[in-house]
Amino acid sequence: MEIINWAILLFLVCIMPLGLGMIPVKYMEKEHRTPAMLYVCGWFVSFSVFELVSIPFILLQRRFSELAVFYTIAVFLLFFISVWRGRGVVADCLRKFGNFKELTLWSRIGWGIGIVLIAGQVLAAVFLEYWDGDDSYYMAQALIANTYDVMYTRDAYTGYEFGFDIRHALSPVPIYYAWLSALSGIHAVIIAHSVIAPIWILLMYSVYALLADKLLEHHRSYKPLFLILISIWLYFGNVSINTAETFAITRIWQGKGLMAGIIMPLLFLCFFYLQEVKVSKGIWVLFVLTITASGLATSTSLMLVPTVVGLAAILIGYQKRCLGFAVKMLLGCLPCIVLGLIFVGMS
Repeated sequence: MEIINWAILLFLVCIMPLGLGMIPVKYMEKEHRTPAMLYVCGWFVSFSVFELVSIPFILLQRRFSELAVFYTIAVFLLFFISVWRGRGVVADCLRKFGNFKELTLWSRIGWGIGIVLIAGQVLAAVFLEYWDGDDSYYMAQALIANTYDVMYTRDAYTGYEFGFDIRHALSPVPIYYAWLSALSGIHAVIIAHSVIAPIWILLMYSVYALLADKLLEHHRSYKPLFLILISIWLYFGNVSINTAETFAITRIWQGKGLMAGIIMPLLFLCFFYLQEVKVSKGIWVLFVLTITASGLATSTSLMLVPTVVGLAAILIGYQKRCLGFAVKMLLGCLPCIVLGLIFVGMS
């Protein structure tokens, strides 16, 4: 039985994102159709759909089990549609692995060093993980959802009914863990610390690999060096418990770590894509998914993301001499703006 539980969990966090990412990648240019992009898009489809589906259930104070059933049906239906409609994307992504034979000896050595360094951080995230103070809230809310079938209506520290917690309700990462736990039967704490932590570190490096592709598009041989330098930076960035580097390795399973380590770098990558002469539909989809997923991570994004996007829209709109393009970028912030208004109205 335990083998089946782990098989279900690994399907949800490894296979399902690859399937969900096929539709956005299908509408991108061929140079963007990579395994990293497929994996990143899949996770952000999952994040965004969960945010959009869960918020009405949470605000209406419905049962967690109702949300779990509705989201499960929605995400599996979306998975099968995405696999069917985007099945041709897989071949384009697999061709990227064939390029490895064309690499120079030094590039192959660089990739080897980079993989070893990243593997060390993944192992550290699993075997050197410590119980963080935020466990008392994040994990408690996930366990309350599974135990009492409620969401953000009980105090995480005592378990007593405490009224509705609007401060955290719009960023339901703990409820996402509760959903994974409900479907797989694996304890939510195990999922967060021992499964999601290493998985999201790999997701983070997938984003950095895409950044390297863009920043070094004329010097692709330096891509492994870029990842090596990023990895070393993260290894030696633990100068306090609050640095982005510390969050990336020890607390990436929390919404704040997800925001700092993955979502913000991906948002800036979207800016690089959007300033290109031709922007595909798939890039616009990724841009909106990134903004929507930021709401899942932390309520801070409801103010931070529209501000950053607004500044980028002014600069890119000026570069393109196109006011309409800037307006389209600002319209992508509607999920954050709407949630921000809800937050202010209910606070």
